[in-house]
Amino acid sequence: MGAGLGALFGHMGEKGIDKAFQQQVRDHLQPGTSALFMVIEQATPDKAIAALQQYGGTVIKTSLSEEDTKKLQEALQPPSEAGVAS
Repeated sequence: MGAGLGALFGHMGEKGIDKAFQQQVRDHLQPGTSALFMVIEQATPDKAIAALQQYGGTVIKTSLSEEDTKKLQEALQPPSEAGVAS
């Protein structure tokens, strides 16, 4: 995992992904988990949420509005956690 992340982050650094974001991802990942990086130029938030909902996860950074980001994060939570305030 470490070598893969190193190569990925090296490439991300070339693309202008800042070191603070890279560190956030490193801190969030645990053995046996994975990260998905998506660059989407055009999407309808509702369609993006519907497409990702089945996978679960945590939103670390997005350009969605605060309302759409909240909807996405809620949709990614397991059913027992959905709607629970943090």
